[in-house]
Amino acid sequence: MLETTLLVLTLTASGDVRVTLSYAKDATECSANRDAVTTILTEAGHPPLVALCGATDLKLTPFVHGTPPEAETSRYRVELPGTGGFSVMPLAADAPCKASADTDPAVYCAISAQKVIADG
Repeated sequence: MLETTLLVLTLTASGDVRVTLSYAKDATECSANRDAVTTILTEAGHPPLVALCGATDLKLTPFVHGTPPEAETSRYRVELPGTGGFSVMPLAADAPCKASADTDPAVYCAISAQKVIADG
């Protein structure tokens, strides 16, 4: 089932792209969350590369503030089509991923501490 979700891409201190997904009850809540997160990150000197509301059926563990970098072991391929929306696909540890922000869809190879929750 698709859920309304805020996708945020940021740069880590080491220059990697980090992806976070935060679920919202509806588009209005997602938009408010996007505005708040963008303001907080920008004021902290780390504006997001992308902050976008959309829908996904990918279920991840909740985002936790203050997670240490060494916990960011999950890998994802994030695609952003020019027509809008996004897709996030889990990657195996050894799976190749070629980033290309200037293509359609734009592709980001990202890390996260959030892990996939298996249906069950």
